Amino acid sequence: MVAESVATAPVQAGVARVFDEAAAYYRQLRWEKNRLTRFEKFVTQTSLEEELGPSKVATALELGCGPGTWTGILAERADSVTAVDISTEMLGQARQAMAFEPKVEFVQSDIARFDAQGRKFDRVISVRVLEYVPEWKSIVEGLGGLLAPGGRAVVITKTPISIWRGTGRERWFGPRTFGRWITGRTLNPDFWQKYIPVRGMVEAFRTAGLTDIEVRPVIFGLPIYMRGNKQYPIVPPQAERPFLWASRTSWRWVSNGSQTRRTAFLPLSESYAVSGRMK
Repeated sequence: MVAESVATAPVQAGVARVFDEAAAYYRQLRWEKNRLTRFEKFVTQTSLEEELGPSKVATALELGCGPGTWTGILAERADSVTAVDISTEMLGQARQAMAFEPKVEFVQSDIARFDAQGRKFDRVISVRVLEYVPEWKSIVEGLGGLLAPGGRAVVITKTPISIWRGTGRERWFGPRTFGRWITGRTLNPDFWQKYIPVRGMVEAFRTAGLTDIEVRPVIFGLPIYMRGNKQYPIVPPQAERPFLWASRTSWRWVSNGSQTRRTAFLPLSESYAVSGRMK
């Protein structure tokens, strides 16, 4: 797809290294560790399933499968699944997770350079991946070349303008952050991360030729849990249930609403989904 350059090669190597090192514990730590992370996994999975729809299709592609957290959702809906990731260790975890699904083909590749060899897919997903890929825009704009007519694509990524960005290491204010912004420095020179603007993601979907584009909040609520990742430590574990119930109820009300309502509440979301259909 995109020609590899000397300038970006260290970034891909850095991303692969970080996720190779995290492969053994990432899924459990991020999605299964406690009640809070399981809630975040629930709303992410539900959003993905609803955007994909229940229909059975022939082929599906996952760009950045990681440890296989979401690969099974495609395997339930497609006769054949191709799952791509840059990290060999993550692919090892994914193969273990999908050991009883022979319909899944795993490919080790930078997703910006993945060669589909002319194949078209009825479903394409990328969940929590593109924020680590400098060529995210080219990848999204290339969805038109990957999707079969009538096919659907779903991308989930982190929300840039969000109250979640003010917590812990995600803090967007303060003298250190300002200093890095002024000097152009990063915490990890060989690692790339960017919060992709919603408008830019939607525009890339349009450029790809997709229609019926929709945006929705995914992980939704207030980052106020003591057991949360990079959150304001206010709510103790024993008080989590009512707050998570409120978050789930609010998330459902927003998700079932108009596009205007969904957009208005994006600042309360840690991540968002964009979906579209190929003509």
